[in-house]
Amino acid sequence: MTPNPFRVIVVGGGPVGMTAAHALSRANLDFIVLERRAKMVEDAGSNLVLLPIGLRVLGQLGLLPKIESVSSPMSRFRRMDHNGRDLGDTLWFTYFKENHGAYPRVISRHDLMQTLHDGLPAEAKAKLLPGKKVIDVSSGPDGVSVTCADGTSYTGTVIVGADGAHSRVRDLMRTAALQAPPNTENKINEAEPFLTTYRAMWVRFPTVPPIKAGDASETHGYNCTLQLFAGEDTSVIGVYERMEKPTREGVRYNQADEEKFIERWGHLPIIEGGLTIKEAYTNRTQAGMVNLEEGVVDHWSWDRIVLVGDAAHKFTPSTGAGCNNGIVDVVALSNEMYHAFKAVRASDPEAFPTKEQVFAAFEGYQLARFETVKAGLAGASQATGAATWADTTHKFVDRHILSKQSLQKFFANRNAPALARTPVFEYVEGEEQMVGKFPWAHPIKPASS
Repeated sequence: MTPNPFRVIVVGGGPVGMTAAHALSRANLDFIVLERRAKMVEDAGSNLVLLPIGLRVLGQLGLLPKIESVSSPMSRFRRMDHNGRDLGDTLWFTYFKENHGAYPRVISRHDLMQTLHDGLPAEAKAKLLPGKKVIDVSSGPDGVSVTCADGTSYTGTVIVGADGAHSRVRDLMRTAALQAPPNTENKINEAEPFLTTYRAMWVRFPTVPPIKAGDASETHGYNCTLQLFAGEDTSVIGVYERMEKPTREGVRYNQADEEKFIERWGHLPIIEGGLTIKEAYTNRTQAGMVNLEEGVVDHWSWDRIVLVGDAAHKFTPSTGAGCNNGIVDVVALSNEMYHAFKAVRASDPEAFPTKEQVFAAFEGYQLARFETVKAGLAGASQATGAATWADTTHKFVDRHILSKQSLQKFFANRNAPALARTPVFEYVEGEEQMVGKFPWAHPIKPASS
């Protein structure tokens, strides 16, 4: 038995990192979450879409009632072109409800973060450490250490990088792998693993007529598409512009960039009734611009460091899959670690997994998730390509194929078995709250009698 308890250092306190805090708290494992922002919950960022695969996990953690009280269900997308002409509704969300038992829900990042934070027990909240910008990590035979910009350092057993698309942990993991003695086991990722084909502006503004809570609409056309998600009090649009050429370089946008973007696309309609992007921007409460990186990192772990969420894979927002897949990453990784603990404690109830068992769990986690996220990447990319009419084929599919509800239902049913195989925490008891036509392959563990 190792003399030191097993301690997990989670870097990144966004929705995925906070889900990891819940997972570790439920597993009775020691942990800390290091977040670079000054507060764990800030009123910043765009809205998020929670699909049934993510909602089911949050429900297992006992958070669904609160989630439902601060989010809005969505049943359909209304679609039109740049001139406001109807392209036909899509009923993907309705088919999610039929097949998997829940409508997708739109929620602000702030409300999701507040729900995740408030749902933790007091002793777990004490392990959330804001204002901790990670500048270095190291991994050795006996454990890991993390150094922050404020001079503090922390030691543990493993590091979970949940710090987003521009992951510092991923960069430092690559540096460590490059510096390691050369052997066939070294796993070196690309320095810039994600490719950017689109940039995006997001705008938050008050939900006022003709928009009402629960509305979802899209505007499609050459080189630019937008999505509207309307909440009870505020609505958010994401406007995705195809770049002149793809790039792997990062960029920071400013107010001048936003104004130029509005000059190019401000005339586009958001919803039937004439509201435009420019009008939403004029009435904004928040706005920002970012690049939309895409890709899947080749290696999700090295030594005692492992990546989850956008640090490991990044999609365009068109299918709303990004945050949900990050949540499921945490589930898959937690289940692999659960099996590692279960195996070693069969003979010693106080034992901890060996380094080799931890590495095997990391490998099992990536194996369980890799093909699923690659398919998710392809699906999101195809959706954004179709909505921006990237070529004649995409335009034809968008206007004449995706508009047919019979085909929408066919594709939804074809994809349903794969979604029904999405895991939940194997060690967390709960009640199945989502039941659709396609049974879940991994039932939620029933409460002990």
